[in-house]
Amino acid sequence: MNKTQKNKNKPCVGDHLTVTITDMTRRGEGVGHFMGQALFVDGAVVGETVEAELTAVKSQYLKGKLSHIIETSANRKAPDCPAFPECGGCQWLHLTSACENALKRATVVNDLKHIGGLDDAEEKVRPIIGMDPPCHYRNKAQLKVSEAGIGFYRKGSHQVVPICDCMNQEVPLAPIIAVCQKWMADLKLKPYDEIKRRGDVRGFLLRTNRQGDVMVVPVVSHDLSSEQKRQTVQIFEGLPQLKSLMLNIHTKPNNRVLGTKTELLAGEAFIEEGLCGYTFNISPQSFFQVNTIQAEKLYEKAKGYAALTGAETLWDLYCGTGTIGICMAKDAGRVLGVEIVPEAVEDARKNAKRNHIQNISFICGKAEDVMPEQIRQGSRADVAVVDPPRKGCARTLLDSLIACRIPKIVYVSCDPATLARDVGILKKAGYELIEATPVNMFPGTGHVETVALMSRVDGK
Repeated sequence: MNKTQKNKNKPCVGDHLTVTITDMTRRGEGVGHFMGQALFVDGAVVGETVEAELTAVKSQYLKGKLSHIIETSANRKAPDCPAFPECGGCQWLHLTSACENALKRATVVNDLKHIGGLDDAEEKVRPIIGMDPPCHYRNKAQLKVSEAGIGFYRKGSHQVVPICDCMNQEVPLAPIIAVCQKWMADLKLKPYDEIKRRGDVRGFLLRTNRQGDVMVVPVVSHDLSSEQKRQTVQIFEGLPQLKSLMLNIHTKPNNRVLGTKTELLAGEAFIEEGLCGYTFNISPQSFFQVNTIQAEKLYEKAKGYAALTGAETLWDLYCGTGTIGICMAKDAGRVLGVEIVPEAVEDARKNAKRNHIQNISFICGKAEDVMPEQIRQGSRADVAVVDPPRKGCARTLLDSLIACRIPKIVYVSCDPATLARDVGILKKAGYELIEATPVNMFPGTGHVETVALMSRVDGK
């Protein structure tokens, strides 16, 4: 307990406390405990004893900033990025890969145990599929702009941290950022101010592939003149790896990345990427796994869990552009994909056609609405693959899967908490978690993906 503490029974802002860090948050904070309250210390690492200055005292928790490391943990490493921790793109760059992987697996285990009600979660969760080396994996970037420069948002804010490059991107960003800066300067375009709602450039969307091809999409608050578009092409064609140059016009006062109108200025309207032996077109709006290398590992694990023999009917729910269903189609009798985004469904159909997949079809609509109707019409499946957004599966969809007594569910999750919630619901309805495998899709961050196999218990 520190000498400056005013009240031994009530910590105050400004107090300096000594605490041992026992866990980490996704935001990169170390977690310790003081007088029965959780203390979140920004910058501290699990396994360390630190001195923290209190910055907030709440009824349920305390927050502090790192003042001094009393005992350094072997889990700490020097971050490889000069923009860390100011840049909000990564939260865990100061952790070793071994520590990061262990923490992510532990998150899945703990959520399945405490939220899903699985006492045997430790035995059911397999070792995490890590990435080595854990860098240069992102095939997508959403660059922000401000008077300060081009970069990413500061953690927990809309303030831009300028960057020169990013170690997580597939291709070097430095030459691309330089051309983006030249374009804005030559055309005298100003950064868009979200509060004042004025300015020209809202950001840049970049998409790449493992071959090094680059798609650049400047996002502007108003259309450009014909002469400005001609200059845009002339400037960006200086990038030797440029495959696609598109202009997105985003006029509405919201913080969505893209507006509704996109115009092709040069090259193709898409770039191509291979995944599990298939080729997919990636457009600006396409959903495609950000980490292609790890996505292949995740899909292979999902295929293993599905254990298709060639005769089964497979439902691919929340299917996006159809990547999972297409990768499994050759081992199934029939595949039905369901997705709510019309553009994604159109991309899925094109992807199936270009890969000569004939036993797959797609329906546009909410999975929780489509599947009950399919069941009423007599449709049934042997295996369902669900890949929901962070909020997890809609309860009505789970109820439909339960009602039709589907034998096997392969659940691809981007949030362990909602996975655990849904596993708990399915468990009460007669399903058993056979196995779950975490996959580190986003090294350097607190995010973890998981693929899990649920099977219906006989007699339930």
